[in-house]
Amino acid sequence: MKKKIKISLTSIVLTALLLPLTVAWAAPWADKREMDELDEGTFYTLHDIDSGEELEHLNRVCFEEDEIILSDNRRYKISKIEEDGYKAHCEQITDYTAPVLAQTVSTADAAAQNAETVAIYATHSDECYVPTSGTESKNGGGDILAVAGTIAEYLENEGIEVLHSENIHDPHDADAYARSRRTAAELLQSGDVDMIIDVHRDGVPDPEYYEEELDGEKVTQIRLVVGQANENSAENEAFAEQLKAYYDEAKPGLIKSIYIAKGSYNQDMAPHAVLLEVGTHTNTLAEAEAGARAFAEELPDFLAVMNGSSGRQFADNTPLSENNTDSEPTEKNEEKSKAWPIVWTIVILGAIAGGAYWYLKKDER
Repeated sequence: MKKKIKISLTSIVLTALLLPLTVAWAAPWADKREMDELDEGTFYTLHDIDSGEELEHLNRVCFEEDEIILSDNRRYKISKIEEDGYKAHCEQITDYTAPVLAQTVSTADAAAQNAETVAIYATHSDECYVPTSGTESKNGGGDILAVAGTIAEYLENEGIEVLHSENIHDPHDADAYARSRRTAAELLQSGDVDMIIDVHRDGVPDPEYYEEELDGEKVTQIRLVVGQANENSAENEAFAEQLKAYYDEAKPGLIKSIYIAKGSYNQDMAPHAVLLEVGTHTNTLAEAEAGARAFAEELPDFLAVMNGSSGRQFADNTPLSENNTDSEPTEKNEEKSKAWPIVWTIVILGAIAGGAYWYLKKDER
């Protein structure tokens, strides 16, 4: 009986020692899971902290230090969050200047000079447009796959090499990005990719919030989302800003904003990665496909600019870099250095626990 009590007490003590350390070790990695979504129809409202002006609605959890570049190129940083009222108060960054283009070249000329490659997939492959499908999401493949397919089909017809995946990443949870990471890795390993696009839709309730008319056609606007939590964030942010600058001239009104968020969104894997939010769940699929098509129409010319095969150029044009196609998330060195001592502590304590258990079991015999 005493030996059994010894074993029980040893187990309790070791569990008490190991549990906090395990939690501490896991903590730095836990926030890498993308858990920033709200329920459909719930949204944060961004306000100018000085004037009170309403700036933007977003169906996502907002964090202090997130930034947004509005359609008129005003740039703001979130300085205060009111979680109860889903309000984010923002300070304007007054010294921001958007990229500028010069000269011109036709899409046909650009395509003839250089063959670009675009990879396309959808992390939240279940997302739907309610007026069309009668539901917000559908396991096994939602409307968003058709939106991604619209971009892919148009680009292929224009002579762009397209690496398009219709992989399903259900369920729609915090691990969806871990599952879609494998898809992104497969696409990036298939060739030299100039741009990788993850297609989504937003979840604000008002369909008119994203509606726009371009060339007499009703389309949904598109928000660009860039993650801050990876080593490619500066390049991806610059890429998104150049993308918006180009479309502001070529398709005015199509790009709604750029949101620079806390997450990673697998954008550590390539320097020209972008997440598109094509309308919201209360828009129709036809409107979203029209917005996606409008986006695809100008993409060959934009890529020609970025690859230097065009007569146009940004002042701070960023050359393409080699892709990082690791199938596991890349963490910051600082976090790794903090985690490894804890890992070794757990290993050592585990060895001690195993030794103690073996000793007590031996005592029983």
